[in-house]
Amino acid sequence: MKCYFYLLMGFGIAGINSCKTASKADNTSPLVGKLVISEICSHLVVSVESGNISPDKLTASFRDEKRATSFNNVFTIANTCNFEKTGIKEGDRFYFEIIPNKVQEECMVCMAYYPSPEAKLSITRIKKINR
Repeated sequence: MKCYFYLLMGFGIAGINSCKTASKADNTSPLVGKLVISEICSHLVVSVESGNISPDKLTASFRDEKRATSFNNVFTIANTCNFEKTGIKEGDRFYFEIIPNKVQEECMVCMAYYPSPEAKLSITRIKKINR
């Protein structure tokens, strides 16, 4: 009788652990973005191509008059000093994560104006996707 009890407990624990693993994997899909605008004074705009991100954190549609192109699901990079170090260029696709709190940066950025989406996000763990 004890054997059956331990056997059932073992299956129960294994089943609970597999449920936790599956739900965690479902919620952590990587974010993929594309740098669609790279302009004077670190005006950087990313279009989100895939991953789970709340639509209220993005600008649904933005038109860049210089390129005569509209972009969907975009944001302006708020932490440009850190992003510039990655070497990602306009047109590159990359993985990234959102930093929940605003990042204080310590670099010089000129103040020239270039139209950018209102949505601003700080991002980290940036990794270029090889073509």
